[in-house]
Amino acid sequence: MTLPFPPRYSIAVAEPIDGIEVLVSPKHKTKSREATRLVLDENGYSRMGIKLTLNSNIQEGFGLGSSTTDVVATIRATARLLGLQLKDSTIFCLAVRAEAASDGTMFTGNPRLVCPREGTVLERFERKIPEFSLISVNVAPDRPVDTLAHPPIRYTGDEIREFGELRKLLRRALENGSLGGLGEIATRSAVINQRYLPQPHFDSLLELSQSTNAFGLQVAHSGRMVGMFLDPRLEKDEKSVEHIRRELLRLNLFSEFFRSGEISVQDCW
Repeated sequence: MTLPFPPRYSIAVAEPIDGIEVLVSPKHKTKSREATRLVLDENGYSRMGIKLTLNSNIQEGFGLGSSTTDVVATIRATARLLGLQLKDSTIFCLAVRAEAASDGTMFTGNPRLVCPREGTVLERFERKIPEFSLISVNVAPDRPVDTLAHPPIRYTGDEIREFGELRKLLRRALENGSLGGLGEIATRSAVINQRYLPQPHFDSLLELSQSTNAFGLQVAHSGRMVGMFLDPRLEKDEKSVEHIRRELLRLNLFSEFFRSGEISVQDCW
């Protein structure tokens, strides 16, 4: 599940050009080039040329959804140029084809549990995520993650069974508006992820979360961002929040404080 964060965004501009090339600026945005080509080919415009210009304020390689945001903006811009109206489910499938795995940030409304490598929605929930506060840190700002370099994770049978249990708990937590339940689910998922993409300081962060009565940890499973769920009524200048941030500084981790009501939460982790 994904946490959309409106202060971070990508802007894509698609313009027709002579020829049949797809030119992308910046040049390293190859996933967006592929997304443009897919939209053209799938809709009968394979002989059309496009110049695509992208502008993003999202740091790449840390699990902030930079590539998905680029790709979704690209698909929407290309579709608008062609006069097409694409469903969010179609955008999701195209995004997966363009980048191998995609976040679900193209969807709005109630939370969705998605298959990022299949482009399908497993479940759409009727209740929204309860509000929370979040202390977020980048645990390895000098070590971004290249998702294309990581093969798909092969989970064990026990882990797959645990994910099934977590899905049931997720449904129940949303029905009851339980932030504690969500924190438990996120923490257990983060522990499993630690076996495949280890995050520095994870044990210390988990211990800090437990010792300060936080609701749990959430981890960007394809990056380096780790967040600690807190009571939504907390302000960033309260003693408990300041204590956590001081402890993070002892680990040389610089944190940011957010409240979900201020960032238009759709889904989480």
